[in-house]
Amino acid sequence: MRKLIPGRPRRAGQPETGSFTLGRDGFARISAVEGIALTPDMQATFAGFDRDGLNAEQRRRAILLRFIPRR
Repeated sequence: MRKLIPGRPRRAGQPETGSFTLGRDGFARISAVEGIALTPDMQATFAGFDRDGLNAEQRRRAILLRFIPRR
């Protein structure tokens, strides 16, 4: 986690905690280093989320319904 340097002014919009949101591209690059990649099916599913304009909650529900088997 990135820490703030005492006495250094924060940039506009930077949270006081020093945390930040990792974007999709950055996450993909980090995952690639770990040898993790989305399958073509996952890529198509997520592209559909973008196309349909789903919000975060709708995406989470769709992922659960699509990829988590029901008991």
